[in-house]
Amino acid sequence: MPNTGRPSQDCHLCRRRRVKCDLARPGCQRCFKYGVDCPGYREQHELVFRNASPLAIKKRKKRASAKGTEQDGTNASSESGGSRSTIPNSQNSTGATIFVFDSNTDLSSSSSSSSSSSTPRDDMASCLTSLPRPLMEHWTNHSIPILLNVYSTLSFLHNIYRINARNGPLIWAAHLFSRTYVTNMRYPVHVHKESTVETQRELGTYLGKTLSSVNAALREPGGAFRDDVLATVWILASYELLVGSLIHVEPLSPWHLHTRGLYSMLQTRGVEPLYTAEGRTAFWPCYNMVQVQALVSNTECPPESDTWLGIIKNHHHDGGSYGFYVSVFITKCTHVQATILGLLRQHDFVAAEEQYESLIQQLEAAEEEVNQHATTTNGCNREWDFYMRNLYFSAIIKGYSCILFLTNFLTHYANCRLPLAKLRAQRANCIQMIRAGAQFIIDSITVALSTLIAAKDKSPRVLFDAMKMVWPLKSVYVSDSALAEQRDQAEVALVFIGKEFGVRQALHTYSDRMPLPLEARLPLEMEPGDDATPAFSQ
Repeated sequence: MPNTGRPSQDCHLCRRRRVKCDLARPGCQRCFKYGVDCPGYREQHELVFRNASPLAIKKRKKRASAKGTEQDGTNASSESGGSRSTIPNSQNSTGATIFVFDSNTDLSSSSSSSSSSSTPRDDMASCLTSLPRPLMEHWTNHSIPILLNVYSTLSFLHNIYRINARNGPLIWAAHLFSRTYVTNMRYPVHVHKESTVETQRELGTYLGKTLSSVNAALREPGGAFRDDVLATVWILASYELLVGSLIHVEPLSPWHLHTRGLYSMLQTRGVEPLYTAEGRTAFWPCYNMVQVQALVSNTECPPESDTWLGIIKNHHHDGGSYGFYVSVFITKCTHVQATILGLLRQHDFVAAEEQYESLIQQLEAAEEEVNQHATTTNGCNREWDFYMRNLYFSAIIKGYSCILFLTNFLTHYANCRLPLAKLRAQRANCIQMIRAGAQFIIDSITVALSTLIAAKDKSPRVLFDAMKMVWPLKSVYVSDSALAEQRDQAEVALVFIGKEFGVRQALHTYSDRMPLPLEARLPLEMEPGDDATPAFSQ
């Protein structure tokens, strides 16, 4: 049965015993007289995020009417018929602002409209009665604002919610993500055991509803072309980072499945959306997630990448942005990565020698293209470019680690025509590039997280900044070719992000190694205990 009515502020034990609590801090006297330790009180989030049933709303309205209070649930609107409707605000019993959305809601502005005689709870009830039943049974009033505050810099998400603010997969995705965010931020403080079980049950319901609504939408004709479905799958992939489901490099993990779902939808949608500004705005976050998945899973980017990026470069202004060139570099880097790992798994010395110099030239040429663009544009000024800069150095670490494996492998080939001294020089260059890339990522911690550490700001807006640092920091942490102090600093930052911002993926640092032959990990005439042993983990 859903929680209804005014939330009780009594302690856990008094609510369970159904007795009046004196609300004393840190523990109530009634529990003390009962002979037990007071288990504590619910947190503010638990008092705010509660379900409301239509029956409870009806009873509150009836009581208010009996007392002679006048209901006023009209929304403020302009006199002209073409004006946009605003978001009605109200205050609940805890003082938190309530936001209610309708199909014409403008998420960038809000206004309060209530008569002087109406009470805050009456305003909330009258606003909720205008929403469909599925939304009234959940905390839509809070989940959408939290999600949009987290991704305040992603305009495509705001636009989609402005158009699809009623019912469907996007609403359930907002419930799932926001409730998980609130739960992660609240733990590991003391929470009553029953509250934890109830929260997990609620999250399971939201996840099931989100997945079923996405599947139902994709079964409909044109479902893959719906922007709200595309955004929902992207939110599901981001949700998996919050819960930390990617513990191993497992192709069937939820994060990998959602990311492959993004690629399937981009593939189905084709190139037509890339000719519109709205289509490109929705394309970039989804394609970026697909590229990260390629780096993590040691595979190539989609074969359509050259076509997609070619259209953007030739026909649109964002083809000249720094983020565009980083995406091109990642596409080429993953090709080099997949080719090298394929040669090593096949233990093919002949093919490895034939393609060795060509693979190095491909990676260096792609790197030079990015560096030239960064020089001509005087560095990166935008927040998106700052994130892409870190992602670029993550790809540098991964690409040169693969070159390092191939170099080690060829030192064991007796018939290799390449001089051993040249291979060792290339190996030293790879280690230098890996450590330089790792150092840039470590230096960026101060820029990305310093204000968060100094101000102790835990608002939803800073969560996205913390999430964008997870993959770059993990690339440093799992690379044994990086310096020990670099790995230690990356670990400290990951723990901070995981504990302070609730990004559980930052706490899951798996140590599975890629299945490579021993020759790729240990070069000729070098002992396993050598400081420069390139044991790259993923």
